[in-house]
Amino acid sequence: MAALSRPSQTTLTALIAEYGWIAKDILEALNDLNSILKAWDIECVPPIGEYGLDDVRIVRRATNVDPLELTVADLARGEGAGLEFKESLVLDVKKHVLGKQPIERCFSNEVINACLKTVAAYLNGTGGTLLVGVADDGSVVGLEREFALIPGSNKRDFDEWELFFRSMIEKSFHNGRSISASVQINRVNHEQGIVARVVTGPRRELCVMKASDGDKLFVRTGNRTLSVSLADFEQFFSVEKKYL
Repeated sequence: MAALSRPSQTTLTALIAEYGWIAKDILEALNDLNSILKAWDIECVPPIGEYGLDDVRIVRRATNVDPLELTVADLARGEGAGLEFKESLVLDVKKHVLGKQPIERCFSNEVINACLKTVAAYLNGTGGTLLVGVADDGSVVGLEREFALIPGSNKRDFDEWELFFRSMIEKSFHNGRSISASVQINRVNHEQGIVARVVTGPRRELCVMKASDGDKLFVRTGNRTLSVSLADFEQFFSVEKKYL
């Protein structure tokens, strides 16, 4: 657990067993576990003391290595199975730049869904990182220009951007609140603009997106995100995954 790099799903029972504390008094084991989490700067959501031993929890680093340092390394590495770049969350860049449409007319639900699909695919696999505010060629374009497009935005800043992204995760997935806890979003102040570093951990349960034409499953194959039909279900998912 000390080497934790992405949000991870577990239970208190599993953590106690991992440390070989099954025979310990339960309160003593929980106190010891809480001390270890604090020492390693790891947070548990929901925290110890809430809900039961077998309820699902997310453990993740409370503080990380400088996100700018990690992002610079990601940009140098380029896109791959566990790393994807998106220019925006809500802005239709082609419509705005190539079509020369005013930015206020370029809000796009399709662009939002593209980001959500990538998050869904990482959740259903081994996790991954999504950099928003970065073009396909790895150049930083920043998020500032789309802050004004966030619905209900007043301050037009990153905090409102993140709140909107999380609200879309909670709204677009079954069990969305729990899924949001598996997604860590960091602001990166790059010299060329603000970038969102979205780190997603894998989950034990399948993460299913809601859609007007029915629920959708997404997976990563190489550096692509694909929709999976029920006919192909067993090809991509182990029987250990639980359908929600």
